[in-house]
Amino acid sequence: MYNLIRVEFFKLRKNRSFWTFLLALSVLSLAYPLLYYFDHRSNGEPQITGAEFLTTFISSNAYIIKFGVAILAGFFISNEYSTGVMKTIASSGNTRGRLFAAKLIVFAVGAMAISLVFPIVSTVEVTLLSGFGHLPEGSTTLFIPRALGLTLLYTAGYAAIGALFTVILTDSGKTIGFSMIFFLMIDTVLAGIGSKIFFFSNLYDYSIFKLVSDIGKPSIDSGDWPALLLVPLLTIAVSGVLGILVFHRKEIK
Repeated sequence: MYNLIRVEFFKLRKNRSFWTFLLALSVLSLAYPLLYYFDHRSNGEPQITGAEFLTTFISSNAYIIKFGVAILAGFFISNEYSTGVMKTIASSGNTRGRLFAAKLIVFAVGAMAISLVFPIVSTVEVTLLSGFGHLPEGSTTLFIPRALGLTLLYTAGYAAIGALFTVILTDSGKTIGFSMIFFLMIDTVLAGIGSKIFFFSNLYDYSIFKLVSDIGKPSIDSGDWPALLLVPLLTIAVSGVLGILVFHRKEIK
């Protein structure tokens, strides 16, 4: 298993799409705060601080997580079906469960790296431009590690779902397109159905799609922590098991 993970990390390091996306996201993360900086400066408004930027825009990072998972799933995993790499590794003697688990672990790590670019790069830049300032009232010094830690956990949850889509669809274009549409529409669909059927309302309330918005809260009640932690962990476990089952039955050409 260790060797399989090493091989997957090697492929991730050599994946041009991964580094291109990281570079593009880094550039956008630098450019986005500058728009606020020069806009506030030209209007004579007080500059937004690093702490204010992080707490205001950390929830918006969910969109980057969704797009990052969709794009990386297509170019890192699904692309191996069309190039014949997947057929080669599937016949290497390792069980398909171990192969999928290794891919999922490395894929999740890659997605996690993508998820941290925007909050870290942008917050550092804003801090250099106008200072860090003060965290919002009600939050503690643990806000930053808590927010980043939850970001990593929920990104892993999204990655597990994305990895499941790759073994179902196999084609990189279909994986990227379907994943983007799914991640962007699932909130609206579940919320709409939930307004008529209580079960779906409850399902949406306790899904990573809804709870990901709680990452940026200044403070989290102790009673909310179990769901906040267990939901992404269960999502990873269920999606991982389903992915392994589908991969076992998949005919790889």
